[in-house]
Amino acid sequence: MFIVPPMAGLLAFVLLMVSPAAGQPQACAVPAGPLQATLCQDATLRELDARLRALEVAVAARETRHATFTYRARAWREALAAGTPDLEGLRDVYAERIAALQETLRQARAMRRIAQRRGPDGRMLAAEGGVIPQPAAMDRRCLGGVLQACRVTGMGVAMGEDGHNRVYWQIQEGFTDADGVRSGIVLLAEARGGVRLLGWSFEGHGYEAPRIISAEGGPLLHVRGMAGGTGRANGDLLFRPGPRGWDEIETESWRDALPGRLPAGLELRQAVSYDFSQMTAEARLSRSEDANCCPSGGAAMLDFRIEGQALVLAGVGLDAIARAVPQRPEACAAERATYRLDAPAEWTAELLREGPPASAASDLLLRLRSGASGRDYWFRFAAAQGYGGLTIWPVAPPGPEAAEDGVQDLETDEALRLEVHVITDELSLLPDPPRSGQPAPRRLFMPSLGRALHYGELPQQAAAPAAVETMPSAFWVLAACR
Repeated sequence: MFIVPPMAGLLAFVLLMVSPAAGQPQACAVPAGPLQATLCQDATLRELDARLRALEVAVAARETRHATFTYRARAWREALAAGTPDLEGLRDVYAERIAALQETLRQARAMRRIAQRRGPDGRMLAAEGGVIPQPAAMDRRCLGGVLQACRVTGMGVAMGEDGHNRVYWQIQEGFTDADGVRSGIVLLAEARGGVRLLGWSFEGHGYEAPRIISAEGGPLLHVRGMAGGTGRANGDLLFRPGPRGWDEIETESWRDALPGRLPAGLELRQAVSYDFSQMTAEARLSRSEDANCCPSGGAAMLDFRIEGQALVLAGVGLDAIARAVPQRPEACAAERATYRLDAPAEWTAELLREGPPASAASDLLLRLRSGASGRDYWFRFAAAQGYGGLTIWPVAPPGPEAAEDGVQDLETDEALRLEVHVITDELSLLPDPPRSGQPAPRRLFMPSLGRALHYGELPQQAAAPAAVETMPSAFWVLAACR
C-alpha cells in the first residue's frame, strides 16, 4: 500500500535491492553489509535473501504507499544487522519477513485488479491512464477481494473546501488467513472520465472516514486508523497533492527521533492523536514500569513538518506531569552524558573529556549544538570563591593547539556572565561542576545563555553576526548516556 514513485526513483530502488556489490563473486551475489559474510557462508540464507529481495522488488512495483514500504524495508534490514541471531534464528527471521511480504503482494495484486480490464484475447490489461469508471454498489460490494467474509461498513466522498480533490472511499471488515479479523479502507481519486486507484490499507482494526484538511502547505488527505496490539498502534494514512495526483507521506520514521527528545525513563508505546491542520499530535507517555494499556507519564505535544515524502519530528513539548515524573536512569558517568532542552527547541548539550583538563574546576568541556543552524558552541566550567557560583566560559574547539597548549579561552565582553546551575534528582543544587568519573547530574540550568545567543554576545557568533539563535529558558535534562 505504497505510492508509485516517479520512474527514476523506482528504478533506483529496484537497482538498490537487486544489484550485487562491486567485486562480489558470482557464487555469492549478496550486497555488501554487516551480514554479508554470514549470508555467504550459508546456502539456505543466501536463497532466502534472494527470495526476499525479489519479493521487495515485486511489492514496490505494485504498492501505492511506496514511501512507507521503503522505510520499513530499510528499518527491517537495519534491525537485522544490529542484532546477533544465530544461523537458525536468521532463517526464522527471514522466513517470517518473506511470509509477510507474500501476503502484502497478494493484497496488492488483488487491489490492482480494480484498475484492469480484459483484452480481446481474454488477458487482463491495465486501464488506460489508470482511469476506470466509478464502481457501482460501493455501499454493499467490497472492492478488491482482499478480505474474506467481507462486508462494507462505510462509504462516501471526501472533498476539499474548494470543492475539488474529491476522493471516494470504502471501509471494509472481514478477515485474512494471515492476519485474522481486519478492517480495510480503499481510496479512489476523482479523475477525468472516472476514478483512479489512490491507495488502500488492510492493516488496521478500525478506520474513520477520510478528511481533506486545509494545512499551511496545502491540502492534506488524512485517514485516521488504529492498528492492533495492546497499546493500539497508529494505522493512519496521509497524502498530499503532487504532479501525478496524491502522493503518500510516510508517518512512521519520525518515531526513531523521539526517544532522544524525551526525558530518560519516559517512552511512547501507544498511538498518537494527529491534528494535521496544525501539524501536531498529542502523545501519552509511559514510564518503564507501566503496563502497555495504562501510560502514567503525562503527555507530550509533538510538532511536525513534511520533508519530501516523510513526516519529520520538529519539536517536543512536555506537560507538567511529564516534566515532574521522577526519572530513574541508569548510572551515567558525567563524561558520557548528553542533555536535551526541556522545550520544543532543537538543542543538545554534551559533557566531553577532550585533551588536557579543561580548567581547575572541571576536566570536562560543555559542547552545545544547535539543531537549527548546526553550529557548535564550546565552554569550560569555572567556579568562583564564596557565593560567586558556577559559570561557563566560551573556549575554542579542542584540537592540536589545545592538546599542546591547553584549552584556549575566547575573548568576550567583560560584562558577559553565563551562570550554570547543577541540579540533582531531588532538585537540590550541587556546589561543584560535573567532573569525569562522577555520576552525571540529572539537570543543568543556564538561564543567561539564551539571552546571550539571541543578542549575538558569544564570540563564536562573530563569524556570522546575522545568524540569531533562539534558545528558550528551560532545564537541560539528562537524555542519553553515550
